[in-house]
Amino acid sequence: MANPIKAETTVQDEPEADRDPQQEIQHPPGQNFGGPKRGGHNRFVNRRQGPYMRFQPPPHRGGPGGPGGPGGPGGPGGPGGERDFNRRPNRGPGGPHGNQNFNEHGPPGRIDKINEKLANMNGPTFDLPPLDHSEKKFSGRTRLYVGNIGNDVTEDDLTELFRPYGETSEHFVNKEKNFAFIRVDYRANAEKAKRELDGILFKGKNLKIRFAPNGSTVKVKNLTPFVSNELLYYSFSVFGEVERAYVIVDERGKPVGEGIVEFARKGCALNAVRRCSEGCFFLTTSLRPVIVESYEPMDDSDGYPEKYLNKKNPEFSKSREVGPRFASVNSFEYEYGMRWKQLHELFAQKEEAMKKEYEMEKEKLEAQMEFARYEHETEMLRDQLRAREMDRDRQKHEWEMKERLAEEQRQRNEEQMRRQQEEMQNRMMHQEEEMRRRQQENNLFMQAHQLDNMLQQEEQAYEEPSGMYNNMNQEGEAPVVKNYFYFDYGRLDFIP
Repeated sequence: MANPIKAETTVQDEPEADRDPQQEIQHPPGQNFGGPKRGGHNRFVNRRQGPYMRFQPPPHRGGPGGPGGPGGPGGPGGPGGERDFNRRPNRGPGGPHGNQNFNEHGPPGRIDKINEKLANMNGPTFDLPPLDHSEKKFSGRTRLYVGNIGNDVTEDDLTELFRPYGETSEHFVNKEKNFAFIRVDYRANAEKAKRELDGILFKGKNLKIRFAPNGSTVKVKNLTPFVSNELLYYSFSVFGEVERAYVIVDERGKPVGEGIVEFARKGCALNAVRRCSEGCFFLTTSLRPVIVESYEPMDDSDGYPEKYLNKKNPEFSKSREVGPRFASVNSFEYEYGMRWKQLHELFAQKEEAMKKEYEMEKEKLEAQMEFARYEHETEMLRDQLRAREMDRDRQKHEWEMKERLAEEQRQRNEEQMRRQQEEMQNRMMHQEEEMRRRQQENNLFMQAHQLDNMLQQEEQAYEEPSGMYNNMNQEGEAPVVKNYFYFDYGRLDFIP
């Protein structure tokens, strides 16, 4: 099986106009580039979840590089093995890609724009705006292949040849292989040019004109019944500019689970095939990933006209010797014709049996998916309940710690207040004692002052008796004797 990644690398180096349609990358019918058949239809699917992608690790690839040191490059990649794309590796801040986003599908440090777009549009998709059905100018559906041209045909000749059919662009002429490509403005003009110019004689050669292979178209399989044209366009626009997107329906207008997306550039289509093959791309909440394959629409409007037959081939003459007829019963032609019909019936029976087996496996997978979804939701509820219990225990522990801290703080405050009261009482008692002592000193000072006055009076009293006696002798009266006190300095009181 061809590798889509290598195919994209090869195509990007060559302009789209320089490629031969015969050299385009062809994928055999039935070859699946969309990964293994996975998922099933969820009958309860809804659009509560927008398009999102989960990448599965491709096996046998080198591991991520080592962490970048301070100012140095990251280490070499590890050995091949399973790689977890949902985990970002730890990188040092000093490495060359230390502060850049990690891209699982590109070089380190490259920002994955697809994941950024998906992150922006992730959400409910209940009401999507209607699509603009007006035809885009110079789309991929208007590119024509012009074959069997002469060696002297130039781009100007092609422009003049297609001028009556509208504007043209992307003129490319390969004179070595005698073919050219040209793009007309609208599909109707391209169909008209193909219808009128196919087979005409131009510079001595009959031109062969048909629509060029459109490598920018992909086919999307495994769609749920709730995917519309708008959701398909909206989801795949993350890979690049989309020109047209529609869901295929049956004769009753019911979707068949497949759709077509036409990109403006082939690189966008290859990128969508690669990313959806490596990962699981979901468009709704259903776990049915879309299967994306390269698709080349067939231009079967003209079929295979008689002019394209090589009538010079001997097999042509041998095959056309006899015209249409019914075989006679029990004839040689009838016997082998019935064998061919039996072979086709056997193929139809096996195909029908395969379809029935596929439907049974799909229903089985749907039931398993519903049961797994129920178990997953139950486990998530259990995890949430455990998380709530842990959170409640944590809050309870925090509250107990706060209460204990508050009690310790209250006790510290009470002890501090008690100490402050004791200190205040001690200061008051000391102040009272100091006041009593000062009051006693003041009293003693006053008493000493009074005693000093009394001593002065006594000294004056000792000096008065001589004069008093003299006065008595002169007047003839007995002198008055006053009371004298004895002062004991040790006792500090008066003794009469």
